[in-house]
Amino acid sequence: MKRTTRCLLLAAVMIPLLSWKPFTAPLTIVQGKVDNAKATTILLYDVAEGRKKEYASTRLNGEHAFALAVPELKEGFYYVTDNFKRSYHRIYLKPGDQLQLKVTDTTLQQQGGSPESRLVREWETLSREIKAPAFEFMRRPDETYETFFPTFNAFLPKAAAYKKKLVTPNKAFNSLMQLIVDTDVEYTALQFIFTPRSKHPDAAEYPAYYSSIMQNNKYCDGRLLQWGETEHLLSMYSTFCLTRRKPSVKGPELLQWSVSQFCNDTLKGVYITNNLGRYKSFSNLRDAIAPVEKYLVTAEQQRSYMETEKALRTFAEGEAGFNFSYPDVAGKQVAFNDLKGKVVVVDVWATWCGPCKAEIPHMKKLEEEMHGKDVLFLGVSVDEAKDKEKWQEFVKKESLGGTQIFASGWSDIAKFYSINGIPRFMVFDKQGKIVNVDAPRPSQPELKALIEKTLAK
Repeated sequence: MKRTTRCLLLAAVMIPLLSWKPFTAPLTIVQGKVDNAKATTILLYDVAEGRKKEYASTRLNGEHAFALAVPELKEGFYYVTDNFKRSYHRIYLKPGDQLQLKVTDTTLQQQGGSPESRLVREWETLSREIKAPAFEFMRRPDETYETFFPTFNAFLPKAAAYKKKLVTPNKAFNSLMQLIVDTDVEYTALQFIFTPRSKHPDAAEYPAYYSSIMQNNKYCDGRLLQWGETEHLLSMYSTFCLTRRKPSVKGPELLQWSVSQFCNDTLKGVYITNNLGRYKSFSNLRDAIAPVEKYLVTAEQQRSYMETEKALRTFAEGEAGFNFSYPDVAGKQVAFNDLKGKVVVVDVWATWCGPCKAEIPHMKKLEEEMHGKDVLFLGVSVDEAKDKEKWQEFVKKESLGGTQIFASGWSDIAKFYSINGIPRFMVFDKQGKIVNVDAPRPSQPELKALIEKTLAK
């Protein structure tokens, strides 16, 4: 089960647990049955940055029943599926909701829940009229545009009528659901034309609705990050634009062009991270990402990129160094890429590390010997954030030279270079490219020789 600190499993008999109240926030109860004899588990997903993320799970009992009690739940969209994950059923949960569900491969029946939850369920039931032929193409192989387009056109007034029902006291929900209805319809329209069909329409056979999809500065509303299909929607919209606008770009420029079709910077980042897997070499990845890297604005997006870059690297001589960025003693941010023009010697260390401190006299001597040359000595402390003041005092007391920066623990640089022990010394050339990411220590003459060799190139 995921997030065990946040979710409790309920036995078939729930009353004893419900009488016990270890949490101040009301428990949200989701229970029911799964109508699939082969299913063994029920999974609950929440939404993080436009994609579904597993939140909790529990095994089904002998009668295929389940029960989940979720404390401290955040209001919003969630998704339910069984372990086969053929269909993800969207629900809306608020703290204290109690839902009774019957889950099948294609449908979900719901009893209970808030007015918002019931309105979402009404929309899910209504929109199956267009979603079933669009998304269940493996079950409906004979469905073509000849039947779908008339159904889709006839559904548009129904969607408009449904939106008029969104008048709950929860104004934020009403506005969000208005957006989701419109987005669902567009998502379904795109899904249908991008899935295998036995017949495909000519340009003149598309309904007028398709002409309204493509717009400049599309998807400005950051609330789309609360919707679990946003990642896939952005991908399909980009493909839709490519097939119609036919831009004369290719290679690394294609990603930059696709990103420019979206308005919201965080959504641009969602699109970028969703496409990281297409790059099979570090050089191709860097060429594509460099112009759009500024849109990787969230910690999760930056983590995804870092993991992709690390997986493609060989850390061989000549590869570009990782562009880490940390504050110096005065609080000024120091980025690795800003140090180009000098040979950079990185010392990853900590105030609590005995072997690190043993290298300090040797490092000071090496700095003196390299004085006046194009060499920058960069100390990177991996002391924990709580020890920042201790680090500052140590730097001052020991009169450490070079540039000293604070990484707040085993952060990106340690993870990227797989630094599991310190001290670790690394050398980079004037272009910021790797010379050696596991270099000799200052106490070893080989480090000075390596620096001089790098300077001579």
